[in-house]
Amino acid sequence: MAKCSRLQQEIQLLRNELAMVRGERDELWRKHDSHFQLCSGCADSSVKNGNNPSSRSERPITPNQDLYIAYLEEQIQRTRFKYKKQMGEVKSSAGLLETKLQNVRMEMNYISAKAQKVDKLQRSINELKSKLSRRDMIISRYNEQHAAFLELINNLDKEPNALRDAPQQLQKIVSKNVDGCEEKRKDSVIRSRCKPNELLNFSCLSTALKNKLARK
Repeated sequence: MAKCSRLQQEIQLLRNELAMVRGERDELWRKHDSHFQLCSGCADSSVKNGNNPSSRSERPITPNQDLYIAYLEEQIQRTRFKYKKQMGEVKSSAGLLETKLQNVRMEMNYISAKAQKVDKLQRSINELKSKLSRRDMIISRYNEQHAAFLELINNLDKEPNALRDAPQQLQKIVSKNVDGCEEKRKDSVIRSRCKPNELLNFSCLSTALKNKLARK
């Protein structure tokens, strides 16, 4: 837009200069009117009856003024053409810029959609990791409990007198696993599965162990 304003100013300056030259030409004509009329009278004497209104009304113009006026008019035309050309280039550039902006908007929308998908996948991964951690914790807890039960049974097979201590040992095993759940109760997603049984009764287990020892 700055180029267009500059071209308009140049055109206006050329027009002002052309008007000034024409004014100087008219002023020169007024100053030397008598001399020009005398010269034109000499020219009219060669014409029969010597009266030609159109030729008398014409003002003589010097060749230099004609050339300068023609030059200024040509410059005005060139400047106008240059202005139109640059205006066309500006419009073309604006169209290309708008196209690029549209492409950028499309890419931003595409990236935004991809980012939403990535966030969704990340949430799914976090949920799967949480489930996997919960599964591993449950497996580890029950493996420890199972190993403790097997060790207790083996000890009963080897030492029959240890039967009276079996309930207390079982209570320790269960309490250990329950305490492990209680430590993670605030953060664990499986806290609902780690509730201790408040009514533990080992009478059936004790009877079964006694019968087993009696058979031996």
